Amino acid sequence: MKGIVFILSFLFVCSAMAQDRPPECNEPYEFVQSYGQWSLNADIWTMPFTCSSGIEASVNVARENVMNLGYAEYYIQAPGIENDNTFFYTAPCDAMGQFCQYVSLPRENVPDLYSLEN
Repeated sequence: MKGIVFILSFLFVCSAMAQDRPPECNEPYEFVQSYGQWSLNADIWTMPFTCSSGIEASVNVARENVMNLGYAEYYIQAPGIENDNTFFYTAPCDAMGQFCQYVSLPRENVPDLYSLEN
């Protein structure tokens, strides 16, 4: 009986810890050359990535906002890119592809990106 309680406790702790992390990105994304793993620093989850065009950026989310799925909580920071270097998204994995597509388009064909400022 103690073994079953231990196993159930372990599974509960693991599932609770998994909910405290952003979703894992497990596939290739169009326009994305490579991406790293999530790391937590000062209560901000960060995942670096590189676009096919060579632009380096990171997807970020505050630890307290990880569970707010469906809202513009994830943001991409890319030094040297307009829009005050910050772009907001509702899903981190697809955001990399959308951002990389945006920065690879000729400026006259650029669609508006979602921003909390708009």
